[in-house]
Amino acid sequence: MSTLTFVIPAYNEGKTISGLIKKVVKLKLPGKYKKEIIVVNDYSKDNTADVINKFAEKNKEIKLLNNKKNLGKSQTVKKGVLASSGDYVVIQDADLEYDPEDIVFMFDFLLKNKLDVIYGNRFGRDNGMGYTKNFYGNLLLSFFSNLFTIGRINVDIPDMEVCYKLVRGDVFRKVAKTIESKSNFGFEPEITAKLSKYKLKSKNLQFGVLPIKYFPRTYEEGKKMKAFRDGFKALVEIIRFNLFK
Repeated sequence: MSTLTFVIPAYNEGKTISGLIKKVVKLKLPGKYKKEIIVVNDYSKDNTADVINKFAEKNKEIKLLNNKKNLGKSQTVKKGVLASSGDYVVIQDADLEYDPEDIVFMFDFLLKNKLDVIYGNRFGRDNGMGYTKNFYGNLLLSFFSNLFTIGRINVDIPDMEVCYKLVRGDVFRKVAKTIESKSNFGFEPEITAKLSKYKLKSKNLQFGVLPIKYFPRTYEEGKKMKAFRDGFKALVEIIRFNLFK
């Protein structure tokens, strides 16, 4: 039976991880696909690991990996992807800003259209804006990233920083091995640049984009991205990974 792997990076998400995992476990995937759920605990200081362990004891789909020190989101996602065995792999944040039901929609679209990669798009629906600086910062970074990638893949990616990236497993694992970024949000521009350059049988990957739901949380609720600090790092990495090997 074929498999879709969910890679869930988690750092101090004890308040939301239980509800998120319950939603992922309940998902009904298209065709005969089964789920593999890999949660990577990035040295959380709260009860995140304990919550995940309780689920893993009762459900063989769930695997818990623990970082021995805090590595940041980019390296934590990389670890999860490299540990995956699925025919396809998708990233799922441990908070509740995204609705896992959208992954089923995206996956079905990818399979029917024989795509290699599909990105969600938070700007494609009437979603909450959240913090204005983050909202417009994401739009600007996505626009700048597209200046480099659209010529390779002929697809506009309006939300490069989106969590929901669903990719062929063999490709994702091969590209993930090369991930260098150690910043929390550097994974997004780096993986986007490298996937846009990747070739299968001398051809670029087939990309797709679909609108998804988004429920932005506040810093008080645990949001971690900072517009100026993380945005500047992402801008540097867009240039670095698109212009240099």
